[in-house]
Amino acid sequence: MPQVQDVAERARDSYAMRFGPRVLARSVGGLLVMLLAVGQAVILTAPSAQAAGPSPAATTSYEYQVVNAINAQRAKYYRSRLWLSPCPQWYADRWANYNVWYFRHQPMLPILQGCHATVVAENLAYGNVSAAKIVDAWMASPGHRANILDGRLNRIGVSAVYARGRWNVVADFTRS
Repeated sequence: MPQVQDVAERARDSYAMRFGPRVLARSVGGLLVMLLAVGQAVILTAPSAQAAGPSPAATTSYEYQVVNAINAQRAKYYRSRLWLSPCPQWYADRWANYNVWYFRHQPMLPILQGCHATVVAENLAYGNVSAAKIVDAWMASPGHRANILDGRLNRIGVSAVYARGRWNVVADFTRS
């Protein structure tokens, strides 16, 4: 039995030597000294918050530009303007974050029922391009163009998320 105890004590002592309070204190102290020594350089070379992506105001501006470009296309083809509406906006916001990783259309039935709508449609796009270019790309696609120019639609919600180096845009259209 003493052998088992000796082995257990040696294991505990070995652990204490490798991970005990003194070793931990030396490691943390060394890290602290290193950070203090190079801290000025780290602070000076840290990227700005702007480098991570556009500000919330810039994102909102991008979304409004998409809506304005869509309404400009509708006016060009003598369709009434689309009005921003909280219900399709909620579905667009929810889906835009999901769409960053899984680029696909969401089911339309929840929007139809949740917004008490009679008609719903959705356009998706991604790319590191302007809002006008996104709408131009939609106008070049027959299905997306049909959604933009559908005279039955009168409400819109647009959400744009900048992630992975590109804009992910969701436009949800409804008829209320």
